[in-house]
Amino acid sequence: MTLSRLATAALAAGLLAAGAAQADPRVVNGCRIEPATNCSYAKLENADLEGVDLSDASLHAAVLSGANLEKANLQRVDLQVGNLSKADLRGANLEHAHLFANDLEGAQLEGANLKGVNFVDAKLQGANLKGADLTGALFESADLAGATWSDGRVCAAGSVGACK
Repeated sequence: MTLSRLATAALAAGLLAAGAAQADPRVVNGCRIEPATNCSYAKLENADLEGVDLSDASLHAAVLSGANLEKANLQRVDLQVGNLSKADLRGANLEHAHLFANDLEGAQLEGANLKGVNFVDAKLQGANLKGADLTGALFESADLAGATWSDGRVCAAGSVGACK
């Protein structure tokens, strides 16, 4: 092979490698993991999404049961009627997220930013909210039985809309 052919081959290989480096490798079950994505009805059970940025994403009715979303940015995400049961959301930022009628049974929300989150009609039985910022969060008709509240107390059976 001549020197110019070697140089051309090296240049082409370098361009291909650069293009591959720019491609987004974070596609999970057809869902592109990035801000403002639309992954409604996505099946992301047990996905490792630690530290991802899904701010402003539409994940309406998505299934993320058992997913690792620790320290993820989920600001303003639409997860209405979705499933986050047993998901790890420790230290995640869910400020102003829409979790209306979401299943969060057994979810780990310890230390999460839950300011202004809509938990109306959500299932939070056994969820851990210890140390979470609940400022302005809405819990109307939410089932909180057995949940650990932000101050560490466990909500009594029959706790609906408020931790008793």
